[in-house]
Amino acid sequence: MPDPTVPAKFDISATDLKPQAVAQSANAFTLRGEPVMLAPDVALIFQVQTREIVQNIKTNPDIFPERYAFELTPKEVEALRSAGLIPKPGRGGSRALPWAVTRKGAMRLATIMKTPRAIQATDIFIDVFDEVLRQVQAGHGQLTIANPSRLIETEADRSLIEKLRGQLSDAVGGLLNTVVDARANTTVADELHQVSAEAVNHLKAWLKGKSVANDRIEAETLLIIEQAQDMYERRQADLAEKALDRERKALENLRLRIDAAKAVMTLYRDLEPSVMVDLTRGFAAPTLPAPPLALPARKDRA
Repeated sequence: MPDPTVPAKFDISATDLKPQAVAQSANAFTLRGEPVMLAPDVALIFQVQTREIVQNIKTNPDIFPERYAFELTPKEVEALRSAGLIPKPGRGGSRALPWAVTRKGAMRLATIMKTPRAIQATDIFIDVFDEVLRQVQAGHGQLTIANPSRLIETEADRSLIEKLRGQLSDAVGGLLNTVVDARANTTVADELHQVSAEAVNHLKAWLKGKSVANDRIEAETLLIIEQAQDMYERRQADLAEKALDRERKALENLRLRIDAAKAVMTLYRDLEPSVMVDLTRGFAAPTLPAPPLALPARKDRA
């Protein structure tokens, strides 16, 4: 029996596939003469909680001088709120003073955090430094970096990734809509119930550029594929002693859909932009101007 909480058909509209403004590049702005991002935006890039970013900065003051990170003053906070860059208290905004992180500060954070994205960034730092050092020691007058797409995303890279995002949604949609039981006319989505409903919502949000972590999308997609594979194997065992052509055709279609989803998922994982691309995209993009700080003085309340 189909689950009424799951859409009858997995569907992603043209609106869902239309890329939205990416948060990283829009959230950089100039403050104290430096391009900075607020701690929540840096946390989004590293796929950690904001408190982890702030805690690492506060507990390591010796390696986070002001040129790497700094806590905003109340005057700066007021100016940023006036410019719409920080939510006002009572509307989702924190009353604690926010932290700003420079590009060097973001790189320093990568070297001390132990999360997968931070380790990936550190590995890239080491590889690039080693490449440069070897060339300098060899007396090369012009330096080259192999595979620069690790650092900077090209227009071709962006086009390919967007294409793969669409192909991934098509592959997952095709798998979820595949009939797994021809007699009952139930689909993979019907069998997965709430798992597929949540995956659809997260995938739509991810396609629209919202803050759904790539690793969450990857985990849910792999879960759908694994459970569909389990369905396939169980149905195959059920039909081993039966000669039901319609059922076998449905089962073969399910196998093909599973293989297609696996192939696209593997390709996307291989081409997914690195954390360094996300960082350089944010700090290399034109930053928002610093908000004016010449505001009327506020009297402290007793």
